[in-house]
Amino acid sequence: MNFTENLKALREKDGITQEQLAEQMDVSRQTISKWESGASMPEMEKLVQLTELFGCTMDGLLKGNLCLDTEKESQLYDRHGNWVAKKAAAATGICIMSFAAQLVGEYINPAFFGESAVLFLVGALIGTLLWVQVGMNASHFREKHPYIEPFYTEEEKERFHQKYVGRMIAAIGILICSLIVTSSLYAVWNTNEDRMDAYGGFIFLTMAAVGVMIIVHTALLASKYHVEKYNAENAWDASEEGRANARRIGKACGGIMAGAVIVCIVLWMFRVPHVAAGVPLAIGGILCGIVTIFLNKKTV
Repeated sequence: MNFTENLKALREKDGITQEQLAEQMDVSRQTISKWESGASMPEMEKLVQLTELFGCTMDGLLKGNLCLDTEKESQLYDRHGNWVAKKAAAATGICIMSFAAQLVGEYINPAFFGESAVLFLVGALIGTLLWVQVGMNASHFREKHPYIEPFYTEEEKERFHQKYVGRMIAAIGILICSLIVTSSLYAVWNTNEDRMDAYGGFIFLTMAAVGVMIIVHTALLASKYHVEKYNAENAWDASEEGRANARRIGKACGGIMAGAVIVCIVLWMFRVPHVAAGVPLAIGGILCGIVTIFLNKKTV
């Protein structure tokens, strides 16, 4: 959305004509027509007058999506935040569980699962694709809704904070218990070492996946309550400095991942096991995260 569309939407929503708006703004009808067609922009004084007249904020008038009423847009934002949290948690859990499944698969049929690493690769692929879906949908939503009028009440924020603390404590408890349970099994389970490594590792990774999923889901739910930060980040991303920042990080990460793919191909040519050959991609992902932190010049 932009100013011209928002102005027309607000005027029509209030059921007033261009002539009536022009009279209230002390300008000509032609001036209103030019504002709505994008031929000209009002001065700051007139912008302030428009926000007072229609009861909206300056950012909402210039960058918001005022064709939607505030209640509907807030519902879209809240639903989108919930969707992102669920999908991201699921993607993370699937990636971790791919390791767990691979351990059991290698014990059951080392000739096939050990050599092909198919369980790990399929799980990692599904998890990665889910993360890509989350990223693309989040980017699309930000483009369509660059500004959201803050709508969460202090009571709603406080109520979620209580849930946040409880969930984070539970997740940390599960992660600690995963270590305790696994070490206890190793101490009391009288069986061969390969079976213990497979099933003990599966139990540990399953519990760890649950704990990490809770952390990811809760953290992303918490982030949606910071609507002001969402607006500030969108404003930064739309600025020239923000776009330059994104290009700089994109080039660096692209170079790192291209190098990681080349290394993987070389290792595959030398018949290095599939799991080991995939390690450069994981390292590349970690390096991209580190590079992003150091190159990011975001000021919000």
